Amino acid sequence: MKTYRLDPDKLKEQTRNIYLMYGITLVVLLVLNYFMSRGREVTNSTYLTYGLIVVMFLFVGWNAVKQRKTIWDQYEIGVDEKGISQKQPKAADVFLPRAEITGMKESKFGLTLMVKDQHPVMGIPKMLKPADYEEIKALVEEWLKTAKPLVLDVEAVEEAAPVIEEHEVLDVVSEPEAPATEKTEEQDLNEPQED
Repeated sequence: MKTYRLDPDKLKEQTRNIYLMYGITLVVLLVLNYFMSRGREVTNSTYLTYGLIVVMFLFVGWNAVKQRKTIWDQYEIGVDEKGISQKQPKAADVFLPRAEITGMKESKFGLTLMVKDQHPVMGIPKMLKPADYEEIKALVEEWLKTAKPLVLDVEAVEEAAPVIEEHEVLDVVSEPEAPATEKTEEQDLNEPQED
C-alpha cells in the first residue's frame, strides 16, 4: 500500500493565511473600539477591554494553527489494488473498495469520489503534493476505465413465459382447520368435575 500525506509547503500557506485573517480582524476591531471610545474618559475598563480582545484573538488564532498542524500530521491516504483508505484526526477511518467507485468529480478543492447513484463518499484534497494528487487522479481514472459494469441479460428475462396464463384460474380449495378439542391433563385437573 502506498501512502500519501499533505504537502508541508501548503501548511505554511495555511498558517500564513490564519495569521493574516486573525491579525487583520484584530487590528480592525481595535481601531473601531478606539474610534467608538474617542472623546470619552479612558479608564481601566477601557484598557481591560483592549487587553481581553488581544488575548482572545491570540488564543483563537493559536488554536486554529494548532488544529491545522494536527490535521497535517495525522492525515493520510493509502492506495492499493483493493481500494483507497483515508485517515484523518477526529474522524473514523474510511475505506472505499475499488469496485464501488463509479465516478469522480474534480473541483478547485480536489477530487470527489462517487459510488452508485453518484453519491459522493470520499474527497482527495489538492493539499497533497501536486505529483501525488495527479498520481491518485490518474489511478482512479484508470480504475474507472477498466471497470466493467454489471449488465443483466434482458433477452433471458423476456423469454421467460409466465407459468400460469392470464385466462387460467387455479381452483385451490383450502379446508379450514378444525379447532383443537383435545384437552391436556392439566386442564382436566383444574376444571371442576360436573356431577
